[in-house]
Amino acid sequence: MPHPLKSTSLVALSGLLLCQLGLIFVPDNSLDLYWVLLLSLPLLLPYRGLISSRLYTYKWVGFLCLPYFCVGISELIASPDLRTYAFLTTLFSTALFISSIYYTRYLRLNS
Repeated sequence: MPHPLKSTSLVALSGLLLCQLGLIFVPDNSLDLYWVLLLSLPLLLPYRGLISSRLYTYKWVGFLCLPYFCVGISELIASPDLRTYAFLTTLFSTALFISSIYYTRYLRLNS
C-alpha cells in the first residue's frame, strides 16, 4: 500500500492537470486549445518519478506547482467567472506542494 503522502501527491497532480485541461470547456475563454495544452504539458513530466518514488522528482515538483499557485490566486482575485477553476487550481497546487515536501522528508529519513 503506498504511503498517504505519495497518494496525495499523485491525486493533487492529477487534479491540477484536470483543472488545466478543464479550461477548454469554460465558455467565453480567451485561451485556445494550444495554450491550454501548453499550460498542461509541464504537469505530465513528473508522473513517472512520482510513481517510482524518486527523491529528486519529489524535490523539484514542489517548484513546478508554484506558478500554478500564483495563477490560481491571481485568477481568484481578478476573474469572477473563473473562481471555481482558480479555487481548485490553488487547492491542488497547495496540496501538491505540501505533500511533496513532506514526502521528500519522509523518503530522506527512511533512506
